[in-house]
Amino acid sequence: MIFEPRRMHPVAGFLSFLKQLKELILPFIFLFFVGPGDDFETYFLLGACVVVFLLLVFGILHWYRYTYRIESGELRIEYGVFVRKKRFIPIERIQTIDVSAGIIQRIFGLVKLQVETAGGGMQAEAVLTAIKEEEADQLRELLSRSKNHQEEIETQHTKFTYQITSKELLVLASTSGGIGIVISGVLAFLSQFAEYLPFEKLYNTIEKFVSLSILIYIIVLIALFLFIAWFVGILIMTLRYANFTVVKREDELFITRGLIEKKQTTIPLTRIQAIRIGENLIRQPLGYATVYIESAGGSLDKGEDFSTVLFPLVKKSAINDLLRHFVPDYQMKDVENFVPPKAKWRYMFRGMLFFIIFVPAIVMLSYVFSAWGYLGLLLLPIGAILGYSRYKVAGWSIVDDQLTLQFRFFSKVTVLHHKKRIQSMDNKQSFLQRKKELGSVRTFIKSAVTGKGFEVKDLDDSDCWVIWEWYTKRNKNLTEEITVE
Repeated sequence: MIFEPRRMHPVAGFLSFLKQLKELILPFIFLFFVGPGDDFETYFLLGACVVVFLLLVFGILHWYRYTYRIESGELRIEYGVFVRKKRFIPIERIQTIDVSAGIIQRIFGLVKLQVETAGGGMQAEAVLTAIKEEEADQLRELLSRSKNHQEEIETQHTKFTYQITSKELLVLASTSGGIGIVISGVLAFLSQFAEYLPFEKLYNTIEKFVSLSILIYIIVLIALFLFIAWFVGILIMTLRYANFTVVKREDELFITRGLIEKKQTTIPLTRIQAIRIGENLIRQPLGYATVYIESAGGSLDKGEDFSTVLFPLVKKSAINDLLRHFVPDYQMKDVENFVPPKAKWRYMFRGMLFFIIFVPAIVMLSYVFSAWGYLGLLLLPIGAILGYSRYKVAGWSIVDDQLTLQFRFFSKVTVLHHKKRIQSMDNKQSFLQRKKELGSVRTFIKSAVTGKGFEVKDLDDSDCWVIWEWYTKRNKNLTEEITVE
């Protein structure tokens, strides 16, 4: 049992060293390229070796000084190289326990365990970077607050299992936003090292073999760049969501994903605050959606805006069946109440508003350089179309204790709220909305650090008050129950 102070596997020291080294890579590269003279390179390499050695020593000391144990209903951690620190985490405050395994951990048969609490801040409350898998399972059992857990582990049965298919994985990777991340990363790299890259030599080489005008050359180059970025995006998403599996046991969900880096997340059903369903512009016409869990607790490592992916890609028609097995408190209901027609022009104007800011610059550049620049004004009708699509989607529905909100920014989003999980609600009305008898409803749930909100704008004023009365009735019932007790 883990009642005596323990240290992580020595590999943890090396991982700590790599983490510190990674943060210094960009400064090292910058100094190497901008450093003055040949003498600087000698001193730079000598200094870099000293820094790397000190980081390695620090990583070893960090591993040696880091101990953990379970005592008096708490996970107790002591750490610190120069200043000794202690952190005591009561077991009842623990929200989720995540287990992952990167390349280095998998080589040595180890895993990384993260413990998160509702108020744990932007990072995980406790991170054990390298421990044995059996020890991680033992810790997870001890940190779960179930009674007679050992006996239940032997007798419990899997209620339902979901696993992504090869077809779904391919569609997921092909229609994801990963291409945007790849393009952003490549452009950031090019902006830093453009002067060292042989663009002119590349162009001259191509020109020798293919007689192309500069315009066609640029078009071909951009098309090739986008294709490579799309392919790399597919590869990244495939590696991330390969072997994606959701298993429900008793009142917990076990989510596992990853090919190279294997991750496992444990989420108690009682910690789920809302269900979010996203349909991007590509997947929506194909009838596919992604389902997220909004849960109490979280860290920056979660990604996806502090949300946890429950089903990466499913047919929209299959969502209710899956929810019924995995999170039976939530069901996807059709939105029955949409924003009124008088709100249409407000949505279209908001859609154009961002592009209107650039109109003076577009006109000025077109006047100075070329009339072709006036094509930039096409952004205005595009913004209007985007605003109209937001207007057509926005709406709400109430069925028993569930509130469904639906809206769009670029992707269509449907949020399923359980009444008792809504932390607060705002019923807002601006001066211009008041003249049109419109209003906005915004809900807040406990999620991550500061919570998370969802808003539907320009609802009919009467609809806002229906939602508000539904929510305040919940508060009255809670007050009556407390008074009776």
